[in-house]
Amino acid sequence: MSILLNPVPSMKSFISKLSIVSVALLGLSTSFAIQAAADVVDPYQCEGNGLITHQEGVTSLHTLKYFGTSVTIDLYGVDETKANTALCRALNVIQEYHYQASNYSTYPHVTNIKTINSAPEKVHHIDEKLTEIIASSLNWHTLSNGYFNIALSPVIDLWRQHRGQCKGDTKTLGLCTIPSNAALAHAAKLTDINDIKLDRTLNTIQMKPGMSIDLGGIAKGWMAEKVYDSLKIDGINAFMINAGGNIRHYGLHPEQRTFATAIEDPLCKKSEYQLPQCQTFEGQFHEVVQGQDLTIVSSGNYLNYFIAGGVEYHHLIDPKTLHPKPTGISTTVVMNGQQIFADVISTSLFLMPIEEAMTFAEEHDELEAVWYLDEKGSKRKSSGFDKYHLTKGNISQQ
Repeated sequence: MSILLNPVPSMKSFISKLSIVSVALLGLSTSFAIQAAADVVDPYQCEGNGLITHQEGVTSLHTLKYFGTSVTIDLYGVDETKANTALCRALNVIQEYHYQASNYSTYPHVTNIKTINSAPEKVHHIDEKLTEIIASSLNWHTLSNGYFNIALSPVIDLWRQHRGQCKGDTKTLGLCTIPSNAALAHAAKLTDINDIKLDRTLNTIQMKPGMSIDLGGIAKGWMAEKVYDSLKIDGINAFMINAGGNIRHYGLHPEQRTFATAIEDPLCKKSEYQLPQCQTFEGQFHEVVQGQDLTIVSSGNYLNYFIAGGVEYHHLIDPKTLHPKPTGISTTVVMNGQQIFADVISTSLFLMPIEEAMTFAEEHDELEAVWYLDEKGSKRKSSGFDKYHLTKGNISQQ
């Protein structure tokens, strides 16, 4: 996970500024909540689906209703009327891609991933926007040497079921289990990417019976980039998008300098900041990057995991082994181009063997990456990563 750092005179004032923003969310006179009548059903309404706040030259949208995470958009130096209109349109973009990509719920106005997965053998007519995401996903299966596979969903579902069952007494008594090799082998028969028949002209899709697809590794980053496009079309010249830790920013900070983004130390997050090195603000982040018009995305094993037989199993499944990758803590990518694929690349570089991942990064000029390898804090960086590096000491001095 990453957070955007506002340049401030000192760490004390930075923390103070965080407190001010938190107060604004409670609904003081400088902010207003978007509220809706309970009997109005409109999947693309702004009212009731987010909170807009105005605070010290920053207009922000906050929503918790989409993509299973929080999404925040901050606009800088924009008058309230223009900002409200742009943020409502941005929310519409978030809503649209949420409805299209969801594999948990169906919606009456759209044929989405859940609809397709419920009857994979049928020919489904889909929106061209969903065709575009699926088509790119199929391409990235090749580009990633198979480490990105939206057809891995049956295997992912098996692991998700076991993780979901690992709670309460089952967890307390150490009775959590993992999928059997036989169950995984059976599920793997339904993961051949070539069994997805996508017509990119007619916008139709059909799959082998029993198959399912999951856009969790691409949809959120794709959405963030489409929100970015919407804000630019609306004439917003400086903004930051935080989609569940995916950072996308554009323009300059009001102090006319580039934005700084702190990359959270995954061990601090995992330990709930109980480790000694996590007791200071600076210690909670292992890198700080600075630049203009960047995307910063992290993937790792430290958020969604469970323990079975004394072994940790996280949610990122290696298509080659059908198991969570046993090594590595996190991978963070910083991209100054092709940002729409940041989620895909971050996940793929985490799953690849480190040397293969390093080679991939070196072959793509728009990409830099840092790998947090183990609990000792060992790291590897792509050769150009440090061009974005901002020393922690400079943060507290700004």
